[in-house]
Amino acid sequence: MRRLWILGLCAAVVLGLVAAAPLARTETPNCSPGLHTGFVEGRPYLVYIPASARMPAPTIVTFHGRLQKAISQIRGTGLKQVAEREGVLLVAPQARGGTWDFRGADTTFTGRILDDLSCDDPHRTYASGMSMGSAMTFLQGCAEPRRFAAIGGVGFEIFLPKCVQPDPVPIIAFHGTADRVVPFAGGLTASSATAPPAQATMRRWAAHNRCRQYVRTVVEPGVTLHDWDDCAQGAEVRFYRIRGGKHAWPRGRIDASTLMWEFFAHYRL
Repeated sequence: MRRLWILGLCAAVVLGLVAAAPLARTETPNCSPGLHTGFVEGRPYLVYIPASARMPAPTIVTFHGRLQKAISQIRGTGLKQVAEREGVLLVAPQARGGTWDFRGADTTFTGRILDDLSCDDPHRTYASGMSMGSAMTFLQGCAEPRRFAAIGGVGFEIFLPKCVQPDPVPIIAFHGTADRVVPFAGGLTASSATAPPAQATMRRWAAHNRCRQYVRTVVEPGVTLHDWDDCAQGAEVRFYRIRGGKHAWPRGRIDASTLMWEFFAHYRL
């Protein structure tokens, strides 16, 4: 009998995140400009350091989609251009077998990467992701709100009924109404998981963040911003509904990478 992946997330997080990571050899990239490969417990991750970065630099950890590669988040999203323009470090972990582990191992892996970096500003660390990587980003917001100052996702929004940490977290997200991989209205995904409705999920995050104001604005033809503000600890929730948008990182009518960074830059731990 097929198990619904999304329904198992909450229990997996609660059980998995309490386990301590074993000690293992780590290879950490230096702080020179360029694209570097690092390793934690033999697992690779990428670090892109632009020449414009001034250390300690703000850092975006970005999670790739299902069956994709870490490099796709650096080169295929526009984040590299944002990094060069704003002096931001990019960290792109690589999932084992191309799929993220929501039981805690990949949250531990991400934490080990950040612990080993020497160029980053831990007060200005953010998370982003695409598709399954977006779901991973939302998991980070639930499990590690004191690690990430803000998070952003494209194409897969989740909310866990019982977050490991109850702290509010600023969130920006994007989803197209014509997404056939992770349906906007929720339901069965292309990988036979079950996704919750995108907009309803963001409303749950707004409630979690104890937001008291809501504004709906058409920012471009076919693009509507749902903005929940006046939230606990200033943790705003922004959701861009893209009419006719498919399962892709927005780089046309709106630029998700630029909007994410403009949102992130308002927050620090």
